[in-house]
Amino acid sequence: MQIKTYNSAQLNDLILSDEFRTMPVIPISTHRAISHIRNPRVDPDDVLMIIMYDYTGMVGYLGVLADRIYNSAGEEFKCGWLSCMWVDPEQRGKGIAKQLLNTAFKSWNDHILVTEFTPEAKGLYDRSGNFNALRSNDGLRCYLRFNLHEVLPKKNEKYKPYSSLLKLVDAVANIPVDVKLKRLPPLKYSQHRFEPVSGHVRDDVDQFIRSFQAYSFERRDVRDLNWIMEYPWLVQSGTTEESHRYHFSSVADRFQNLSVKMMDGDRMIGFLHLTIRDNHLKMPYAFISKENVRDVMEYIYDVMLTLRLNMLTVFHKDIVAYLQQNSNSFIYKRPIKRNYIITKKLDAHFADKDKLIIQDGDADCAFT
Repeated sequence: MQIKTYNSAQLNDLILSDEFRTMPVIPISTHRAISHIRNPRVDPDDVLMIIMYDYTGMVGYLGVLADRIYNSAGEEFKCGWLSCMWVDPEQRGKGIAKQLLNTAFKSWNDHILVTEFTPEAKGLYDRSGNFNALRSNDGLRCYLRFNLHEVLPKKNEKYKPYSSLLKLVDAVANIPVDVKLKRLPPLKYSQHRFEPVSGHVRDDVDQFIRSFQAYSFERRDVRDLNWIMEYPWLVQSGTTEESHRYHFSSVADRFQNLSVKMMDGDRMIGFLHLTIRDNHLKMPYAFISKENVRDVMEYIYDVMLTLRLNMLTVFHKDIVAYLQQNSNSFIYKRPIKRNYIITKKLDAHFADKDKLIIQDGDADCAFT
């Protein structure tokens, strides 16, 4: 077997090659690869893709998202987030995943982090003996309407054949819910103005969000936000030819990035970056003060009602606390966790982990 690594130029050559067009399974979608290549934090020699081949072709791959992170003292560290791993089911048990992981360690000088991992992947990381726990962020998944037809098939594939039936169950169950939602009193955030940003985020936003960067883990700026919006990993369509050959999400029936400025007269007092995937709203980035959380949630309710969205996922500490402490229109709120692990070599520079602010969209979570 042979392992090949790909930097941004080599990854670009791969997705343009005849080999890529004829692969029965592809290691990355074209639009996801372009996003990696256009990442403002990528350097020319960064390894973004690791592929193992045998005489039959590709038998496994591991993707890496190039990034920079900051400790509580403001020191910068180049790092890579593991963003996808796949091994051919016919080749499992041969140590392929371990070899891919070891190549990532070597390529990134043991500066590796992971989040949103499966239990099977966590077992591999634990067996490597190379990781420490970084953080566990508490979040909430809030349901404005019943949404079984989306939730259950994602949890267990045995529900997929019943998607149409589940959609009918949702429709019936949501009749009284919609009646209740229509009777909600008028929203009260009118003292502030929420302005959707059309096109690129501008320098005024960059200046504003810099005031929130103390103890920020990733210190995102407008270059990062514009990259996230311009080069998403999901495209809005039913299916594409590539989606049948790629084992991770690449399409959605509805996908949209929204950037919104919160204004008090002519003064910006908040900035939100939201994503909509099908009927699900997420809040990858929220630069807001605690006193403005109520108005932000009033705006979020308005967006969800207007666009008929069913679910909200949020990890922002102040927003989670507000939702836990106040009555609202959600029919159900479920606590969730997002765990982060970090290689021991990199962890040695992060003594004050509790001070770090890790936003919902950090790592590759703004794309998924």
